[in-house]
Amino acid sequence: MTEQTSISRIFDILSMTSEAILRATSPEEVLLQTCSAAVQGGEFAAAAVFMAQTGSPLHYEAGAGKGADRLGRWQAPVDTNVERAPDLISIAFREMRPCIANDYANDERVRAWHEEGISIGIGAAIAMPIVQNGCATGVFLFLTPGVGLFDDKVVGLIERLLGNVAFALNRLEREAERAHVNRMISALSESNEAILRAETREKLFKLVCEAAIQGGRFTSIHIGLAEPESDFLRIAASVGPGAETFLSVPLATTVKHPGGRGLTGAAFRTQRPCISNDYLADQQVNDFHNVAQKTGSKSGAGLPLISRGAAVGAMLFVSAERNTFTPAFVELLERLAANLSFALENFDLADERKKAEDRIRYLATHDSLTDLPNRPMFEQLLSFSIKTATRYQRKCGVLFIDLDRFKIINDSLGHAVGDTLLIEVANRLRNSVRANDVVARLGGDEFMILLNEITESVQVAAITRDLLAVLSKPLKLCGHECRVTASIGVAMFPDDGADEQNLTKNADMAMYLAKTEGKNTVRFFSKELKTQSVDALIIESGLQYALDRNEFCLHYQPKLNVVTGQITGVEALLRWNNPEMGFLSPIQFISIAEETGLILPIGAWVLKTACMQNMAWQYEGGAPLSMAVNVSPRQFSDKNLLRDVDNALSLSGMAPELLQIEITESMLMLNVERAIQILDALQNLGVRIAIDDFGTGYSSMSAIKQFPIDTIKIDRSFISGLPQNAQDKGIAQAVISMSKVLGLTVIAEGVETKEQEGFLRGQACDEMQGFLFSKPVSADQMTALLQSPSRLLRAPNAAGLETIRSDKPKMYVQ
Repeated sequence: MTEQTSISRIFDILSMTSEAILRATSPEEVLLQTCSAAVQGGEFAAAAVFMAQTGSPLHYEAGAGKGADRLGRWQAPVDTNVERAPDLISIAFREMRPCIANDYANDERVRAWHEEGISIGIGAAIAMPIVQNGCATGVFLFLTPGVGLFDDKVVGLIERLLGNVAFALNRLEREAERAHVNRMISALSESNEAILRAETREKLFKLVCEAAIQGGRFTSIHIGLAEPESDFLRIAASVGPGAETFLSVPLATTVKHPGGRGLTGAAFRTQRPCISNDYLADQQVNDFHNVAQKTGSKSGAGLPLISRGAAVGAMLFVSAERNTFTPAFVELLERLAANLSFALENFDLADERKKAEDRIRYLATHDSLTDLPNRPMFEQLLSFSIKTATRYQRKCGVLFIDLDRFKIINDSLGHAVGDTLLIEVANRLRNSVRANDVVARLGGDEFMILLNEITESVQVAAITRDLLAVLSKPLKLCGHECRVTASIGVAMFPDDGADEQNLTKNADMAMYLAKTEGKNTVRFFSKELKTQSVDALIIESGLQYALDRNEFCLHYQPKLNVVTGQITGVEALLRWNNPEMGFLSPIQFISIAEETGLILPIGAWVLKTACMQNMAWQYEGGAPLSMAVNVSPRQFSDKNLLRDVDNALSLSGMAPELLQIEITESMLMLNVERAIQILDALQNLGVRIAIDDFGTGYSSMSAIKQFPIDTIKIDRSFISGLPQNAQDKGIAQAVISMSKVLGLTVIAEGVETKEQEGFLRGQACDEMQGFLFSKPVSADQMTALLQSPSRLLRAPNAAGLETIRSDKPKMYVQ
C-alpha cells in the first residue's frame, strides 16, 4: 500500500467520522462511531477508546475491529509509579501527546500486549489523547497490520480526527448540561412558587426540597438549620432515595466532628458554596465516602443559608453523577439557596413584627418605662370602677400624684437617673396599695391611683399619709442619697364627680393646690377649691381676644437630616403672651381652647402664619423647607380643615408638598373611615401627612398601613432609653424597619444625647429633632440658624424649658 493510498483512506475515515459525529446523540455513540469508521475505512485492523476515571486505570469504553473484544480486558495505569514498564496509552494520556509504535513486535512499550497483538496480526499502533478544555479525558488506540504507517502526515490527520471527536464530546456535554440547567430552572421556578405558598417554615423546607429534586440528578437533598449552643445542624428537611442513609453521618458546623469536615460544614463556616464533583476521590469529604458508596453518590454541593449577614443553616445536594455541579448549575443552586434564605428572613421578620406589634399594643395601654397602666388604660379602669361603685352604692377615690423637685434631679443627674427614680417611685406606689387598687403613670413625673371600695374619706387620708411617708424615704441614685416628695390631690366618687373626666380634672386641681401650698402634702377636692381656678376663667376670657390683639406667636424647632446633618424642615409650636398673666405655656391654654372651640380659629392662624414664615425664609434666599404643623383633634374633625389648609397655601404661595400636617394616631383610630377620607383629601391637595407620637396610642403598624400617610414620628418615650434600654431599642428598630418596608419617612423626636443620635443613625432613621440640636426658637432665631446651621442650639439638660404633661394634647407644645 502506498503512502498516498494510506493518507487517502484516512481522509475517508475523517469524512466518515464527521458524518457519524453529526448523527451521534450521546458521548458513547460518538466514541463507538469513531472506532467503527476507523475500521470500516480499511486502514486499521482495530480501534478502541479508553476513558479516564479518577483514582483508577483508564478503562475500556468502546472498540471495533479484529480483537476488539480482547481489547476490553486491557487497562492502562495513569500513575507512573507502577512495577511494569509504561505503555503507549498511559504515556499518551499523561503527556497529552501521540505515542507511536511503528514496529509493534519489537517495541518494549507494548510488551504486555505482544502476544494478543501479534495473534490478531498487529504490525503498528498509535495512542492519541482526547483533549477537552486543556485536559486529557481519554485515549484512542488505533491498530494496523502494516509496519511503519504512522508518519507525520498520518499523525496529523488522526489529530484532526480526534479534534473533531473532542469538539463533538464538548458539544454533547454542553447540550446535556443545558438540558440539566433547564430542568433546574424549572425546579427553581417551582421552588419559588413553593416559597410563596408555604405558610410555615416546615412546609417551606419540604416543598423546596421536593421541587429541587425533580429538577436535578440528585440522590438526596438536605436542609440543616443552626441551633443555639449546638455544633450540629438540625435537619429541617431531607428528600431523596438516599436521604436516610446519607444522614448516618450527622451534619455539623465545626471540624471537631466528622460531619463538620464535609461540604455542608465548610459552606456554613465560609458562607460560600463548597463543591465536590468527584466525591470518592475528594479527601475533604473522606468521612462521607462510605455513605456515598452506599447511596451511589458521586458528587455533591454544600450551599450556605445566610440571613442578615450570618449563616443560619446550609443546603446539601448529592448527585449520582460526577461533574454535576458545573458553574452554571451552581449559580442556579445559589439562587435557590438565596431565595430560601430570603423566605427565612421573611418568616423571621414576621415573627419580629408580631412581637413588635404585641409590644406596641401593650404600650398602647401601659407605660414603657414602669410597666404601669397608662392614661387610656387608667380611664377605662376608672370608668369600670365608677359603674361598679354605682351598682353597689360604693365609693372610689382618685389620687393625682406629682413628684416634687423631680425636674431638679432629672436635669442635674441626667435622664437615666431620672428614669431610675421613676421606676423606684412606681414600685413603691405599687407595693403600698391594695391588690384591687390601680397605679398608673400618666407621663413625666405624674402618677394616678384608683382606690376601689372606699367607705369614707378618712380611709383615703390614711392611705395618702402612708404614701407620702413611703415616697419620702431616701434612695441611692448615682452614688447620691436623694429624697423625693410628692404632692397629692384627691377626688372622690360620687361626691366630686360623676365620670372619669371630672374626677381626674378635680383630682388634678387639688394636686395643683397641694403643690402651691408647699408640696409634700395632700389636698382633697372641695367646692371651695373651684374658686381658686379663676386663672382658668381669665385664660378662657383672654383667648377670645388673643388673636385680635396679636398675642400669639410661633416658635420653630428644626428637624435634621440624619445623613447630611442639614436642616430639612421645622415644626411650628404655639406660644401666648397674655397681658395679665404674662408668657403662658401652651399647657395652660390648649385644653381650654379645645373645650371652647377656640382652637379652630387659632389653628387656622397657625397654619397661615407658619406657611407665610416659611415663604419669608425662601424670599430671603433660604432653601425650601418642610413646615410641620400640628392639628388638634377638634381641628381634625372640623369640616373646614381642608379650607383652612388651602387658604394658608394660597395666601402664602407655598408649595403644598412643603406643608406637613401632624396628627396623633389616637385621632385616626376614633373614626377610621372618616380619618381616611380626610387624609385622602389632604393628600389630593399635595400636603404630606405625619403620624405624631407613634406608639403611644391604640394603633399598630398593621392598622397604620391602611392610612395614606408619608411619615412616622417615633415618640420621645421610645427614644429616651436609647441605646441602653433593650426594649426601646427593639421598638425603635421595629418601627424603623416596618416604616421602611411601607415606604414611610421616619423621624425621631426628643433626641437629647449623642448616643441616641448615633443609634438612630445606625438604624437608618431619616430625620431627628430634639434638644441635642435645638430647642424651639423664635422666627428671628430660626432665621439665624438657617443662615448659619453650625449655630444650632444645644441644650442637653433642657434647662429653662417648661415641663409638659403628656395628658394634655400635644398641640404646638414642646
